[in-house]
Amino acid sequence: MTTTPSASDFAHGELTALWNQAYEGYFVPVHFDEPLFARHLRRAVVDLTLSRVIAADGTACGISLAGRRGLRGYLAGFGIADTHRRRGLARQLIGAQVEAWSKAGLQRVFLEVIAQNPARTLYGQAGFDELRTLDVLEGSFEAQSTVTAKTLDHADLAAVHTACAAVSRPTWRRELPTVLDAIDNETAIALGVTRGAAVVAYAVMPPTGNTLPDAAAIDEAAAHGLLDALATARPGTRWRLVDEPTGSPLFHAATARGATAVIRQIEMALTIHRPVNARPSP
Repeated sequence: MTTTPSASDFAHGELTALWNQAYEGYFVPVHFDEPLFARHLRRAVVDLTLSRVIAADGTACGISLAGRRGLRGYLAGFGIADTHRRRGLARQLIGAQVEAWSKAGLQRVFLEVIAQNPARTLYGQAGFDELRTLDVLEGSFEAQSTVTAKTLDHADLAAVHTACAAVSRPTWRRELPTVLDAIDNETAIALGVTRGAAVVAYAVMPPTGNTLPDAAAIDEAAAHGLLDALATARPGTRWRLVDEPTGSPLFHAATARGATAVIRQIEMALTIHRPVNARPSP
């Protein structure tokens, strides 16, 4: 017998343990302690009431985390514990999650999946369409020219983020609220590159480590300026940028200067068609 209760019925410690079980043996190491799990929930805007857990014969063995921003949603984590895989539970869990999204009145839901992950087929069968490819880029850069860069306040960052988003739409975890969260809660710094009076590129740099929470440019020339600024700010760093749309200005500039795509993902989206006169649940 299987059930799919709300994730809000479980303590954070239980959900953290279930997350780690679900991602055991994953393509890339994903292991959270409770503080990291809490950060993930915050940055992905996870609604635990909307999220689902699957239990088989009373044992919780799978998790689906649902982020929410207005009428848009995000699959912020999904998996079945290794001990319960290949029993059809993933299909039941994604079905329960789609039903929860529909009842909540969401209109469109996004996710990213590693290209070779068999879950890609599962999501397609659940109604998700493939939109575009995304790359995890890694590379270290040497400054090729001197650029004008400055630390951005929230207003400047919002303006350049909007301009860059018009060129290459950011994924859920690189949308402005998540980027601002990294600055407000994790002491990241937004570095902007200017052209005249306008900020034309930016990178959000963590206080430590090499993974950029976000970076973008309005065109390829601005992207090269941004790489110069990063090289100047932290010489010798091998930067890592997740969810970079293949073919974006920054993708072209970074790969032209030796960055490599170490993981390819597929962004997918589900459009939820609800019956006429149906009302979302409170």
